[in-house]
Amino acid sequence: MSGKKSFGEWLRKNAEKYLLEAASDEMMTFYPEFCVKPYREKGFIPFFWRNIFVAIYSRIPWGIRRKMILLSSYPTGERPHWGKR
Repeated sequence: MSGKKSFGEWLRKNAEKYLLEAASDEMMTFYPEFCVKPYREKGFIPFFWRNIFVAIYSRIPWGIRRKMILLSSYPTGERPHWGKR
């Protein structure tokens, strides 16, 4: 198995990381007494993912996001339908 990742895998990995960070930050605003401020990387790339990608992604309607997820997960854009045994 090669160590080279496709663009979709790279995009999904980064998206998951920074969307999880955004959700964590949102939880911190609701429950500050139970949370410790985590370490965040500095630089242009983390800034882009946190402030631009997450902001745009959170404003995309769910129907479009669902299609994006399906297209990045399955080549045909449809989940496989498993038959009953």
